[in-house]
Amino acid sequence: MLNIKKQDVGFKLFWNKLHKVLQVGLCLLFFGSAPLLIAIALDALSIIDAGNALGLGLLTLLTFYPSLVLIVVGIVLTIVKRIKKPR
Repeated sequence: MLNIKKQDVGFKLFWNKLHKVLQVGLCLLFFGSAPLLIAIALDALSIIDAGNALGLGLLTLLTFYPSLVLIVVGIVLTIVKRIKKPR
């Protein structure tokens, strides 16, 4: 038997109600920006010496603005989908 917590089910229900474009935009924002933010945090804590982190900065640059566009379009599509859905 699966041992699924009630909180996990609530998050999955919330995540599934979002439009796919919004889901892709949020994932792109997270996976594009997280490596640079982790490197900055570890460098600030003196755990690693990140140097200039040019590659991580370019990854963030190339994924940040497209993810913002996808998030805005996804929010609009999610609102439209919820308005059209009969209750």
